[in-house]
Amino acid sequence: MDASIYNTQMLSLLQKYIENRCDECELRTLLHWLKSVEDTCGFDFVSESLWNKLENKYAYPDENRIMRLNREVDILLRKIKTEHSTLRKAKITRRKFFYRIASVVALLIVLGCGYLLINERGTADDVTYREISVARGEIKKYTLNDGTRIVLNSESKLRIPSDYNRERRQLEMTGEGFFEVAPNPHKPFTVKSGEAQVKVLGTSFNVKAYPEDNNMGITVSTGKVLVNIPEIDLQLRVMPMEHLVVNRETKALTKLVLHENNYTKWTNGTLHFQKEPLSEVLKMIKRKYGRNVILRCGNCDPLISGTHDNKSVEAVIDAICFTTKLKHREDGENIILYK
Repeated sequence: MDASIYNTQMLSLLQKYIENRCDECELRTLLHWLKSVEDTCGFDFVSESLWNKLENKYAYPDENRIMRLNREVDILLRKIKTEHSTLRKAKITRRKFFYRIASVVALLIVLGCGYLLINERGTADDVTYREISVARGEIKKYTLNDGTRIVLNSESKLRIPSDYNRERRQLEMTGEGFFEVAPNPHKPFTVKSGEAQVKVLGTSFNVKAYPEDNNMGITVSTGKVLVNIPEIDLQLRVMPMEHLVVNRETKALTKLVLHENNYTKWTNGTLHFQKEPLSEVLKMIKRKYGRNVILRCGNCDPLISGTHDNKSVEAVIDAICFTTKLKHREDGENIILYK
């Protein structure tokens, strides 16, 4: 099984235990995983991911809740001890095992509170938002008050809170944007887009998260970013010249190492496709040129690759038809592709 999928499942089981939703089979799976000597990397991954979720999100429980949680953890430890007593392992194995149990107990106590912190800065009455919108066929550049530079692609929106850069730097975006973040080790920069949160100190990266697209993409040019996808309880780092793709339907993750970063060429007006389904390419054409291109060829949706430097929509359609052997015709304001 893929390591990232396995770790995500273990993280899900921990969360289910916290919420008292584990059945006997799931509890047994969780116990065996906790006892696994070989899975140190997997445990560290899940442990780090859980601890990172705590930042600015959870409050500590009151004394009564802590007592209840301690009783739940005692029950879990007794079950673990019962199973563990049947195993003959070296002392170092037991130390590793109980180190993991202690870590998970701490995580359960803190996470188990279940109370979200009310972020006073984010919900205060005096916080307002400025929205920057980009029309179809346009690209807009913007510089924030901390020196961070942003390029927004067509049909994108950026929401900037009025308290930006006071105690934190956090934005919301739909669409596509390229960010050159001004370094500030005391104020991490976070952009929330689609299902993901991208957190950095100072780096440059691209986020593509149009609501109508099947995939969400994050590309790092310099520095590194931490991507948090709460929907699948996953955090992972993306390094320079890496491209992360998240499929919205299947939640499958793909990380590519790039020899050349073509995913930011749009900032110069270049249209680039890298093995993209034709249906997705047509969405990109619509945003850039403002023309509806309709695919009418049954179940055909070939993968398209190519780079077009400031060419007309007619030139791009001609190139696509040459590659796919499709034909095209105009129907009012629409362009029809067919066999």
